[in-house]
Amino acid sequence: MEIKCKTNPYYFEDNRSSYTSTFASRCKFVPKKNAAMSASADRFVKRPDTTESVSGLLSSDNFLKRSKNRVFKFFKNYKNNLKHTYDHKIVYALIEKELYGKNSINAITHDADKLIMYALGFPRSIVSKVHRKISTHHPESGKELNLKSMLCDNIASSPEFKPEKKQSLKEFYNSSDELKNIPEFGKLLKKYNFGEDIDFEKIKTLKDTKSKTNLRIGAAICEIFLLLFAQ
Repeated sequence: MEIKCKTNPYYFEDNRSSYTSTFASRCKFVPKKNAAMSASADRFVKRPDTTESVSGLLSSDNFLKRSKNRVFKFFKNYKNNLKHTYDHKIVYALIEKELYGKNSINAITHDADKLIMYALGFPRSIVSKVHRKISTHHPESGKELNLKSMLCDNIASSPEFKPEKKQSLKEFYNSSDELKNIPEFGKLLKKYNFGEDIDFEKIKTLKDTKSKTNLRIGAAICEIFLLLFAQ
């Protein structure tokens, strides 16, 4: 096909002496870039897995798993908090008897509020805050301090009985401005040598014995109640 046109961009001159131009008549077709690859890739695109979407954050399986973990953690903390407080009460009573020769009413009432709050399921952060606000063996209470109870409590809270504590009573006292501002308490600590003359191993052995005995008594009481209600 020949077109006599000089302005058409698709032409070449057969005869440069004439103005007759021949249309190349070849339209170059450029295929869509990477069309074949796109088509093949599309066939292998990973589609969403319905099982994965079902097990997402809002799925029932995931919700049940998280709920189970929360319940397990709650009961684990519940048990540990009660045991920790109960063991401390026993150590407190043993130290009081070791220092003063007998037990007072404080051996029964000491940290009883904590045991009740823990039994009701309150978290440690709330229990500790409330306990320190109402207990006369804690300066935070703002009440008249029971120094004898305070001495027994601090000795019972030493690293020998509470491994989470890193300072001895003497070290703790020397680093605490709050305690050093209670002159009478400092005198009491020095009088009893910060409790360092106490046989801690003896207290630990007695604590373990009393804990086991009390657990047996508690189990026996529970069995009696069950037998009574079963009839």
